[in-house]
Amino acid sequence: MPNLKICPLPILLLKTPKAINTYLVDITKIIDNYSYCFYIEGSEKKILVDTSCPAESMIERGHQAETISTPYDELKKLDISPEEIDIVIFTHLHVDHIGYSSIFNNAKFIVQKTELETAYNPHPIQRINYRDTEILDTINFETVQGDAQIVPGVDVIWTPGHTQGTQSVVVNTEKGKAVIAGMCSIRENFEPPDMIRNYMPVIVTGIHIDVDQSYNSLIRIKNIADIVIPCHDPEFAKRNQIP
Repeated sequence: MPNLKICPLPILLLKTPKAINTYLVDITKIIDNYSYCFYIEGSEKKILVDTSCPAESMIERGHQAETISTPYDELKKLDISPEEIDIVIFTHLHVDHIGYSSIFNNAKFIVQKTELETAYNPHPIQRINYRDTEILDTINFETVQGDAQIVPGVDVIWTPGHTQGTQSVVVNTEKGKAVIAGMCSIRENFEPPDMIRNYMPVIVTGIHIDVDQSYNSLIRIKNIADIVIPCHDPEFAKRNQIP
């Protein structure tokens, strides 16, 4: 089994209410949230997890957002062009995870079948988080159902709750299994302060379609992972590789 590394590529900075990440916790606090791509280094295929999006896509939805880079510029630092990416794994299809998909002309895009179906026909309460279906029609999707191996050393696991088809990405590293958590999370979702941890080992994300599923998915990730990578946490903006 290969020992791989994960390269966080920070693309977008968001100023958001913390309660978007931590359900009913610190409701009035504003924090920095980053939107990333994650490049998996050392695999037999060139794999990217999520694509992020331009700031404009979030501003038009009422968010305070700033573009700090692009996938093109971040991959260039690794001597990789978007055309060389073989596989893009979408954790889910909210706009801040798929907005740059059009630049990866030669990639296949892996998503849960349930998530793709939801994106085409979301409940009205979810519509703002999904891009118009026209962009979906341009993407070369390959769907999976549930847990699946993508290539040796890289698997997806079904972790619903944030959306119907949220998946997380398990990467084999020299320090054990690293899991890129597919729900819009920060470190505190997995490591609550003591006052909360005394009765609840995780905090569900503020945006969810099923609070019980969300809780169970966070617990599942904690049980699998030697390294948890919450997909919006600011700490990864300063790291070149994990581990």
